[in-house]
Amino acid sequence: MAIKGNLPCRRHAIYSLDPAAAETLTEQLTGNLRRAIANGVFKPGDKLPGVRQMAELCGTSVQVPIDALKALANEGFVKARPRIGCIVLGKSRKVWQGRILMVHVGAHSNYGQNVFCGEVASLLGAANWRVEHFYVPRRGPEYLDLKSFAKALSEKYDLVLLPAHDPPVVGIVQKSGHPYMLLAAQVGEPKGAGCIGSMAWTDSQAVADFAEHCREAGVRRVLVVRLEDCFYANLNRLSDEGVEVEYLHIDGEMSDLRAESVSCNAYEAILKGMAGRRTSRPDLIYFADDYLARGGLWALERLGLRVSEDIKVVSLSNYGNAPFYPKPLTRFEHNHFDYAAKTARAILRYLRSGHLPGTVLCALRYVRGETF
Repeated sequence: MAIKGNLPCRRHAIYSLDPAAAETLTEQLTGNLRRAIANGVFKPGDKLPGVRQMAELCGTSVQVPIDALKALANEGFVKARPRIGCIVLGKSRKVWQGRILMVHVGAHSNYGQNVFCGEVASLLGAANWRVEHFYVPRRGPEYLDLKSFAKALSEKYDLVLLPAHDPPVVGIVQKSGHPYMLLAAQVGEPKGAGCIGSMAWTDSQAVADFAEHCREAGVRRVLVVRLEDCFYANLNRLSDEGVEVEYLHIDGEMSDLRAESVSCNAYEAILKGMAGRRTSRPDLIYFADDYLARGGLWALERLGLRVSEDIKVVSLSNYGNAPFYPKPLTRFEHNHFDYAAKTARAILRYLRSGHLPGTVLCALRYVRGETF
């Protein structure tokens, strides 16, 4: 094919596309132009060839350069100027190694998941992987806009990150053929087709440390205050140590006011449950949620019980987001920044080598404060 115009010879390879390659013609041209800009073949202020000239150079329809230039404009490499053309921008940009789609599902959008996913995306971006986000709204058991999600997956991604195993969402990813990873799974949960691995929390060491603390302090009765849908440490080991464990289930509205609902319901339940209990009062209360602890501590104060002296308290805490307490609480601690760093390292190892060792375990910590 003859090359028209006076373009330097080093630019010719940019427009050499292979129809038999795994990447689409648009993806090839986008990548070639991106690298050319990053390597200085096209300098800031240069005008790129027009779409018709570029299509002739590539031997394709004009839609291929149109889509390629649109992608580069979205990434900030170029800017289209009316009656002038596409101009290379002066700000240096990364050459992305590939694309990752991070999916957010409505039922999983809480503080921990948001911090964890945001930090994973930031770490992958720092390693030159372009992370794009897609939100799948959910109302109760009903998933909304799954058609748009399926359409988004018609594009090429090196990896899809899912918050958890939601069958309708997972099914669409599997049908697309993209490899995916679950960012929250149960230890030992079987992997489906296309799943390269998962991240799961482990609490074994934290529970062992807590059990040892109970043994040291002579704790014999523990009241566990929890929500039906929240994560809490598996305290079966306490029974093996001769500790009596009782459970109190608290309701919490699934709404924007959930935190206030949880605190209010815990406050009322502790007032009602502890009033008049002297001989049967537990030695320790474990609140399996930050906001359960907030309401529960208010109730204990109203009842005139001194925390740590009259009754000991342990909470589950999300690092960096727990409500403020006058005393540092003894707690089981989720550190989502640490989890994200470990998970991002595993993802980058997979992207480099194609191998991920099944489940990435992130450990809950037991931290001694002043309430036990």
